[in-house]
Amino acid sequence: MVEAVAQAATYEGPSGLIIHVEQSVLEHLYRNAQHKCWSREAGGQLFAFITHKRWVVAKATGPRTTDFRSRFGFRPDRKAEKAEILALFQEGLHYVGDWHTHPQNVPSPSHTDVRNITETVQASEHSLPGFLMAIVGRLPVPESLWLSFHEVSGGYFKCPLRSNPLGGN
Repeated sequence: MVEAVAQAATYEGPSGLIIHVEQSVLEHLYRNAQHKCWSREAGGQLFAFITHKRWVVAKATGPRTTDFRSRFGFRPDRKAEKAEILALFQEGLHYVGDWHTHPQNVPSPSHTDVRNITETVQASEHSLPGFLMAIVGRLPVPESLWLSFHEVSGGYFKCPLRSNPLGGN
């Protein structure tokens, strides 16, 4: 499976925001992709070490046994998510967004996906300019990974990742 996943991937935005996704996170996302016709959607949260405008996404959580999962739907256990946020913050990791799968080769967000992350970024207590939403398709990651940044204002933009073949920053 490792050969199907880049060692790391990075997005460098025009506003100076750099999002670096570690190989372990890409592997976790790919492991949970809906590779089979009976696979159910999976999802979880994304956590990063943040230094000014550099986010190093170092951990992806989920799916949990307490999440609702179906072929075309995913609803996380919110109580478990809150506990993860508190526990990982103690380790210096900040909650920076959510991820889930779609049963498509190359996914794109539904209106519900965009609405949910917009509501999350606007309702959460944080000092970040926005949150990430990652959607995992069936092809190798990061090629099949939709990653977007959702601003507090409600706008969003796609963050195309480029592979770092040597895991460099």
